[in-house]
Amino acid sequence: MAAHFLAAALPIGPAGRDPAPLWREAEAGIAAAARAGAGLVVLPELFALPYVAAEAPGDWAVLAESLDGPTVTVIRAAAMESGAAVLFGMALANDSGRPFNAALLARPDGRVEVLAHKIHLPPAGPGEPYGEPDHFSPGEPAVCSVEIGPVRVAALICYDRRFPECWRAAAQAGAEVVAVLVGGPAPSDPQGLYAAELQASARANAVYALAAARFGTETVTGRPVRHDGETLAFGPDGALLARAARADRRPLSVAIDPERLAKARETNATAARLRLPRQFEVASCLN
Repeated sequence: MAAHFLAAALPIGPAGRDPAPLWREAEAGIAAAARAGAGLVVLPELFALPYVAAEAPGDWAVLAESLDGPTVTVIRAAAMESGAAVLFGMALANDSGRPFNAALLARPDGRVEVLAHKIHLPPAGPGEPYGEPDHFSPGEPAVCSVEIGPVRVAALICYDRRFPECWRAAAQAGAEVVAVLVGGPAPSDPQGLYAAELQASARANAVYALAAARFGTETVTGRPVRHDGETLAFGPDGALLARAARADRRPLSVAIDPERLAKARETNATAARLRLPRQFEVASCLN
């Protein structure tokens, strides 16, 4: 990587039954980030949909879309108009079963790629009848990275950040930036755990960690669903680089510095010394 590259994460929320308001919010945020120089804009997990994992799956199956559906159409157009690549989360229809919780990349030239299917699906919470495995199919245990401008980027979807193997696989795949698409909620997490996970994983693997999170309380299911994640960025040395205030809808930007990456990789012994067997394969992206 020969020069600084600006990447941005866009907080979004809360969602309702109609995705159109969050499509418009995403379009405005993508445009603002691109005007500030961002070559990549990251949106949260399932960014335009309410979080309904605890609800009866049959009532919400219609939320899944194909690659030529309206969410892809909106974000592809935003990428082409802004000139920035956009990494976003959506429910991707799956002909062989439940949809995938997916991360897709829309490029400024109109191409759309599937970067990740969520590998780990969190179970039902205490006292809840359903969890994500009732709504989605798990992805294959594989992590890839792709070139976006001068950097290589991998995507992890929310709960996958909990598993150090996912970060290690991203680093082994050549990622310099690991984008984490965050939904929620995570009401049982100890205070500070979410940020600590990102910080430790960024430093251990000498990668930038850039998390785009949903915020706010959704009521579309008839009961409040709170999103607790924060939109923030850590450097490959573990330093906190940027943090968005809760409910701040402005893009959070971070410069990906090749010198900082090189220094972190030269001085961090952990990143180069894993001797345990690899549990995940490094794979080509899904399409």
